[in-house]
Amino acid sequence: MMKPFEGFKAEASNGKTKSLPAGAYVAKIKAVKLDGKEPDQQLILRLDVCEGEYTDYFLKRYRHDSENSKYEAKYKGDFRLRIPNTSSPYYATNLKRFNDAMWRIGKSNDGFTWEWNEQALVGLLIGISVQDDEYNGNKFTRIARLEVADDVRKGIIGVMPPRERKGDAYDTPAPAPAPVIDQQSGFTAVETDELPF
Repeated sequence: MMKPFEGFKAEASNGKTKSLPAGAYVAKIKAVKLDGKEPDQQLILRLDVCEGEYTDYFLKRYRHDSENSKYEAKYKGDFRLRIPNTSSPYYATNLKRFNDAMWRIGKSNDGFTWEWNEQALVGLLIGISVQDDEYNGNKFTRIARLEVADDVRKGIIGVMPPRERKGDAYDTPAPAPAPVIDQQSGFTAVETDELPF
């Protein structure tokens, strides 16, 4: 029979860490970086939780992964914003997302206005929504969108539903056809007797 030894505890030793639970958190912008070349340039916001029990989660996870993995550790708290470029077919979407991000950063930091200096974002607060995701059978969480920090503190940001994929594609509905506008009345034509709200 084997002799008991000190320090025994039945636990996994594969070096994996628990994902940050899905939900909303207040984070700090730790660093920023412009990445890529036009028309595919991105602004990367390096974030970390700065309030509550998960403070410094992404830094702690990065250090843990650096010490416990044979692969190069990656920082999991990056949020990417595509820089709007008029030559991109996604210009309108990227512009809306970028404008929204700067508005949320401004609402989270009294007196902040975007003046085209990305380094001025370092040290500012922002809310984040963390969403459950799955890829090739691996479950994890990711920063899905930015929020106003005070909305997170007030608890008015709900948990986002998990992101689901079918095969290699995300389970997203097909785009709706463009609305048909009646030229005489100016109203959108609908193919139902029910109101669309």
